[in-house]
Amino acid sequence: EEKDFIAGIIISNWPEGIIFKATEKLYDGTPDDMLQNADMIPIYSQRLKTALEKLEIEGIQYLPIKVQGFDGTIYENFHIANITNVVNAFDYEKSIYRFFPEDFPNPNVRGNLTGIRKFVLKSSEINNCDIFRLAEYSRRFFVTDKIKKVFSKEKFSGYSFIKVDCS
Repeated sequence: EEKDFIAGIIISNWPEGIIFKATEKLYDGTPDDMLQNADMIPIYSQRLKTALEKLEIEGIQYLPIKVQGFDGTIYENFHIANITNVVNAFDYEKSIYRFFPEDFPNPNVRGNLTGIRKFVLKSSEINNCDIFRLAEYSRRFFVTDKIKKVFSKEKFSGYSFIKVDCS
């Protein structure tokens, strides 16, 4: 389930034959090296997976899938990147954000972070992780310059990067 991916839980019962399909012609075409679905779960090409493994990037569980274009074309050798590094590194004092109000219709999210306009992370809490999710706001994930540089050098497609400040 989506919650398992954003929580950084190792998936031990992954079934074979999972296919992610483009649901609209707008999303068709040759897949990028990095894809993402509506649930913010990253999907990596074999080429990107191999490069990250060469760099010995830890904290990613690769779960094999296929990608199907809107036209029915099947693309083999893609992987959900289940990011298992979760850190408490959100700097509440320096970030700009909002909380869900206490009277929000969904009681499960009341008081949780939403609408973050500026992320500032506590570098002391990142613990040398090159890729991670925040425990305080797990819908997004973050990477270090090490990953950004290989992405640029190898001309991988599908990602853009926004610099985040660290305190």
